[in-house]
Amino acid sequence: MDMGLDDPLSQLAWQNLKDDIISGALPPGARLRIGMLRDTYGIGASPLREALFRLVSDGFVISMERRGFVVAPMSLSEFRDLTNVRKLLEKEALSASLANGDDEWEANVLGAFHRLAKAHKRLASKAEGAVEEWETLNEAFHDALVAACGSPFTLRFRSSVFAYTQRYRRICLSITSVSRDALAEHRQLCELALKRDIKKVLVLIDHHLEATYKKVEQSGSLPLNLNSPPPQAAAH
Repeated sequence: MDMGLDDPLSQLAWQNLKDDIISGALPPGARLRIGMLRDTYGIGASPLREALFRLVSDGFVISMERRGFVVAPMSLSEFRDLTNVRKLLEKEALSASLANGDDEWEANVLGAFHRLAKAHKRLASKAEGAVEEWETLNEAFHDALVAACGSPFTLRFRSSVFAYTQRYRRICLSITSVSRDALAEHRQLCELALKRDIKKVLVLIDHHLEATYKKVEQSGSLPLNLNSPPPQAAAH
């Protein structure tokens, strides 16, 4: 995928930094010092700076004038906004994809769900790397559902929003005890999509995405907005 970076090392730095921000290895507010990043990733200062400026434009990093770079903060209000936007894009893409999907599309949806179901067993057993595998296959399943959308711009915007929401899921959902049968929701999405029941799919995807937001909200792990103190500080 073209990331707007001509230098392969800059692309590698961009991908590594983005992955670590999404996973939480680089938490919100973390200082991104070039020297530290050079030691961590084994990449030179120039490609790292180029990658950081790209991440600023992507919204994952903030450039502090004369003070370097920090990982962008997170807030419940931002996740609320992202969830609302993702609902709009998912519904638009799903409506078109279910109308256009052919036999190959159906096979890809089934295959993606089958792989996700197998990963769910490893997730339940808390196997090493299971969270990362689940996130990758969860994205692949949702991508398969909308693959026949027919609108490259819709899919591009959707992919960007998905990356932001992934950051919230990876960091916040891992620390909440609120239970939820995500696999059952995905199975129902798969079955309804293959039946081309657009009306029920749109209701279910709205519920599916809202449930993720509610789970994050109930975790109490995020400030209400970007200017709020963290929950621990707010309690004093």
